[in-house]
Amino acid sequence: MQFLKKFRDIFLALLPIMVIVLFVHFFFYKFDTGVLIRFFVSAILICLGEVLFLTGVDSTIMPMGDLMIGCVNKASKLVIFVMFAIIFGFCATIAEPDVTVFSNQVISSGLNVSKTVLNFCIGAGVGLLVALGVVRIVKNIKIKYIYLALFAIIFVLCTQVKSEHIAIAFDAGGATTGIVTAPFLLAISSGLTVKFSKDSNKEVFGMVGLASLGPIIAVLLFFTFAGGGTVESITESSDSLLFISVLMNASLAIIPIAVVFCIYDLIFIKLPLRRKLDFVIGLVITFVGLFLFLFGIDFGIADMGYAIGDFISGLSMPLIIVFCIALGFIITFSEPSVIVLSRQVQTSTKNNIPYIVVMLAIAVAMAGAIMLSALKIIFDINFFYIILVGYLIALILMFFVPDIFTNLAFDSGGVASGPMSSAFLLPIMIALASQTSSAVDGFGLIGIVGMCPIVVIQVLGLVYRINVARTERSAHKKAIRVTYGIDMYSNIEKLEAHHNKLMKEKGNERKI
Repeated sequence: MQFLKKFRDIFLALLPIMVIVLFVHFFFYKFDTGVLIRFFVSAILICLGEVLFLTGVDSTIMPMGDLMIGCVNKASKLVIFVMFAIIFGFCATIAEPDVTVFSNQVISSGLNVSKTVLNFCIGAGVGLLVALGVVRIVKNIKIKYIYLALFAIIFVLCTQVKSEHIAIAFDAGGATTGIVTAPFLLAISSGLTVKFSKDSNKEVFGMVGLASLGPIIAVLLFFTFAGGGTVESITESSDSLLFISVLMNASLAIIPIAVVFCIYDLIFIKLPLRRKLDFVIGLVITFVGLFLFLFGIDFGIADMGYAIGDFISGLSMPLIIVFCIALGFIITFSEPSVIVLSRQVQTSTKNNIPYIVVMLAIAVAMAGAIMLSALKIIFDINFFYIILVGYLIALILMFFVPDIFTNLAFDSGGVASGPMSSAFLLPIMIALASQTSSAVDGFGLIGIVGMCPIVVIQVLGLVYRINVARTERSAHKKAIRVTYGIDMYSNIEKLEAHHNKLMKEKGNERKI
């Protein structure tokens, strides 16, 4: 019963994409029959795979993580926390479906970069920044100052590489923290803040946002020192080769987590044999689910994204903008992480900002992000300028909003782009860019999608702060009315003016 419920929820999440595809097919642009059939077969495979994958994550991967985090929390030395953060941050990132989907898109675009090296850079970047997040919590360092230092490094590195390399780096950061990595990071952050932080409710957020910056720095460093990035011709692969490729990707994602857990179990945990067998079965379920998910993505979802990109490339610029805005707004509601984040904001603000307001704000940000990505391609805008302006606004807002909103905002940037952004939206932009310049110019979408919610959530934080101040002023006036025995309909402004006048007169008398 629970399996069917999860399948239904995931299917409903994919439904907006299916409706868009059918709407375009029947009214505007006839897709190839093979592409259309593969798309809907892929949708079913993705639903089935994601249900199995999430079942394995909930029953096996998360308990394994909790056991390891529990062992680490018993330690008192900071070096142990840091080592665990680096190792497990790396392994969890390698297992992240979003990362696999994104690296496949980079390779399929014709960029001559090793997929293994790219994944290693992304995983290492996450591991190192999670370690920094651990040190921040233990030492009670303000996160806004860390963000300022990290973005200073990022902007300096951006001046040393090409625009398309910057776009790939920011896309890597946006694709990193997904359905595997984010729960682990929140669990690590929660455990550490309870133990070390004075304000655990506020400091529990921020780890995901920091982890998202790690791959940006790592990939930029790779392109800075290794150069790389020549565009080669793309060769089509058969379904049999696709099967083998996905099988290897799924294996390389699950094996590192299993190996690390085995080492922890042998040294620290020492589970009974029956529990170990349960974990083995759970890992097999997780592997099968991940395989079906990745196979579905590569089998038909990406191809449909390229087909829609070819379709919109033939439209006029106003129609492209309208289509991108509509697509971005609708597809937001297919991302479960956006719903979770919206609920978190409502809870954190004590219902002052309803979750539906957050949902609509992120939907508008998503629509703007896709539109901005399309305009970048059409007008050949340097991606660095877009990111520079957007993140400067975000960094300035940090000093005018409550800290919890800064933490939430950067976390939201890390989770706003789900697998569909890498598998469906990014191919649309790559196909659009292929018609005008080069496929690699289509990258940058995930980076922009990750940036826009950061600004939007902080703007909501500014609104929240203004509302709180207004409420406090109202409560202050009400208290004065009660104190002076005046009813609710009195003119409090006149009363305060009269009081200030008396105080001023007394001050003048003293001077005389």
